Amino acid sequence: MHLLAGLVWAHASLVSVPVSQHPDTARDRPLLRVLAINDFHGALEPQVWLWSGGRAVGGAAALKSWLDSLTRTCECATIRLDAGDEMQGTLISNYSFGRPAIAAMNAFGIDAAAIGNHEFDWSVDTLRARMAGAHYRFLAANISDSATTVTPAWAEPWTVIERGGVRVAVIGLALPETPVNTAPRNVRGLAFGDGAAAVRRVLPRARAGADYVIVVAHEGAFCDAACHGEIVDLARGLDSGSVDLIVSGHTHSLVNTVVNGIPIVQARSSGAGIAVVDFLRGRQVRARIETPFADLVHPDDGVADSVRAYAGAVAALTRRPVARFEQELRRVGDEYGLGRLIADAQRRIARSDVALVNNGGIRADVPAGAVTYGDLYRVQPFQNRLVRLAVTGSVLRDAVEHALARPDGRADAHVAGLEAWYDPARPAGRRITRLRLADGAAVDDAHTYTLAVSDFLAAGGSGYAMLRNARQDDVGMTDLDALVQYLGDLRQPIAAPTDARLHR
Repeated sequence: MHLLAGLVWAHASLVSVPVSQHPDTARDRPLLRVLAINDFHGALEPQVWLWSGGRAVGGAAALKSWLDSLTRTCECATIRLDAGDEMQGTLISNYSFGRPAIAAMNAFGIDAAAIGNHEFDWSVDTLRARMAGAHYRFLAANISDSATTVTPAWAEPWTVIERGGVRVAVIGLALPETPVNTAPRNVRGLAFGDGAAAVRRVLPRARAGADYVIVVAHEGAFCDAACHGEIVDLARGLDSGSVDLIVSGHTHSLVNTVVNGIPIVQARSSGAGIAVVDFLRGRQVRARIETPFADLVHPDDGVADSVRAYAGAVAALTRRPVARFEQELRRVGDEYGLGRLIADAQRRIARSDVALVNNGGIRADVPAGAVTYGDLYRVQPFQNRLVRLAVTGSVLRDAVEHALARPDGRADAHVAGLEAWYDPARPAGRRITRLRLADGAAVDDAHTYTLAVSDFLAAGGSGYAMLRNARQDDVGMTDLDALVQYLGDLRQPIAAPTDARLHR
């Protein structure tokens, strides 16, 4: 089925240097079409999103059909790119350490991909094994050996794709913050450099003989009144118009903008969007983000069969009922019930004074009604071990300060057994005005407390370097299993806690 009958456009724009109006129909056929996805996170099956009106979006079988149709309808040279974080995130993918996600990317016909931070979640050796099974290039111009500054052989900086007589140079970038966004032990000995500097370094060679230069980067932005974030800063660090397009990722957001004469696109996450970028005559660029509703295409039969086989291997786990919830739990606001619930679970199971959960480890919402193990796996997919640390009140205070250090003043973690009052107008690191335990006692900087966290945070992940040297005990289970055990002890249906714990 062709998509033109049911096309859903989001944030469509036509840009050039400078921005111009839509071209006339005689000049409308693209010279090159770029189709891009990002942050797939093992989303092999369709999902219903809060914004999708009850309709399923994405899934590998539908995405394959969408990508093929968008290629056919263009009747032009087309390349397909991915901006990283392909494998980690669902039980169906994680059960086989990402093999099903790589198989899906092969079926999609991806030509090149950035190396995302979560590509390292199962070690460099596992990443290299997945690379060996990929039919496309993984790219990162800003990864080097930390001791020698030599680029590892597996981290290819850039490549050239030739399609229909059009030569496209693609430069890849990994997330510079990868060492604090995955388990630090998994990237030991590697350095992740500045993206703009890496692009400037390889650009002369990449540009030579290429008709277009595209950067595919696992760095992102958020667009509200204006677009802001690392990829915006990166574009401003390049010469105006020095590259023809940036395909971004990591922030799971919708981006379709122009910065410093460079178009930037990002298509949400988990297969919920496809960036479609057409290069026209006169160096004009037309960009839009498609929403790949699954009911608008016939799913690819071969991919659908493959997904069913992978899903069948874990069906006994994913379908296992765990709990019932009174209402849907969404990740909205500075604090939310789901985050409090997870923190309560870790504190109870670890039998600790306090628990702290980073918001980056809470990856999905929870539906109302019956909830399965598969639903909860999407919430906490990383299989981090739950550990109990012994920390002084001073270290505990530093950890909570770090959770409150965002430039926008919003909290970036959830706590249990603790309340904090803070002033976001004060300098980061000195925002807490009052800190007390659940029993009302003030936190004593010299006293020792027990703190439940994931082993990811205990190793300094997400910037919690103050926890690295704390004495720790393994609780004996993963963070997800702690949540499952805790939910089983609660009265059903479950209502998430509503008490505020981090007070602006």
